[in-house]
Amino acid sequence: MSMMKAVVKNQPGVGFEFAEVAIPEPKPGEVLMKVKAAALCGTDIHIYDWNLWAQNANLTLPMVAGHEAAGEIAALGEGVTDLQIGDRVAGETHIPCGHCLQCLTGEQHICANLKIWGVHTNGCFAEYATIPALCARKIPDEISFQVGSILEPLGTAFRAASESEVQGNTLVVIGCGPIGLFAVGSAAMMGASKLIAIDISEFRLAGAKAMGATHLLNPQKDNVVEAILELTKGAGSDAIIEASGNVEAIKQAFKYLRKGGRFAMIGMPGKLIELELVGEVVFKEAKIFGIHGRKMFSTWKSMQGALASGKLDVAPVLTHEMPMSAFEEAIQLAKSGLTNKAILMP
Repeated sequence: MSMMKAVVKNQPGVGFEFAEVAIPEPKPGEVLMKVKAAALCGTDIHIYDWNLWAQNANLTLPMVAGHEAAGEIAALGEGVTDLQIGDRVAGETHIPCGHCLQCLTGEQHICANLKIWGVHTNGCFAEYATIPALCARKIPDEISFQVGSILEPLGTAFRAASESEVQGNTLVVIGCGPIGLFAVGSAAMMGASKLIAIDISEFRLAGAKAMGATHLLNPQKDNVVEAILELTKGAGSDAIIEASGNVEAIKQAFKYLRKGGRFAMIGMPGKLIELELVGEVVFKEAKIFGIHGRKMFSTWKSMQGALASGKLDVAPVLTHEMPMSAFEEAIQLAKSGLTNKAILMP
């Protein structure tokens, strides 16, 4: 039996371990990916910490962690005909069932029986990983493996910017973690006229500026509502992308969303939110919508085209690259807020 090194979650009370495990074999309908680059995500840290979310996410331990990766096809499972050994691919994490109402009506990304690669299955923090062939998306040579590893979170932000109809409009991005930064970069490419980024971290605000933000606001220093109303001549922002999950920031945002404005929700609040629905939503005719990942696969097509053409540059977000064995250092960097996206190299 051939072996490989992998980042493994063995039990709830322990973080991750760098261990030797068997190289998996692809089942029918799967492929084996030789991982070239993998990216650390906040979800991985939830699993590392085994917080309340992880405890209730139907995970099966032990498991190989990680769900953002790119690499080369190393082997094909039975029945796979549209991929070849050597193909360069990135992982789509949504694993749809293929037969529910959503899957049959073009909404596989919100499948009623949805599983997540690297959450409900073994993942990609390893030398090799199996993935359903449907979820192994070919990437062109113009996209590096490092950039390919972040197409999953980038696609979430790219779709949020697209559905927020930002061209020629004012957009506020709340929270400048990686997805918020990707949203800023996507909206800048799509032609937003004013791009206002909000975060309490000056490090992350600097990242937002590098990605194209025209105005930076720190709630610990600035009166956010007043500043945005002033920048929009009292009308409020045309669109908001919420990527922080901060309850107070979400409630406050409705005060500077203009009438008829669009509000894309990506962040996941840790508690219930009370809103003044009549004045802030109904009378404003606010358009509120959730973003749960990428559309399969229209988002991928548009996003990859933007990257391959050079019109979208995500380099400022990829702040750290380190060997996969240094996963512990990457996690602590992420927790400190002193990294945007850490790329782990097998």
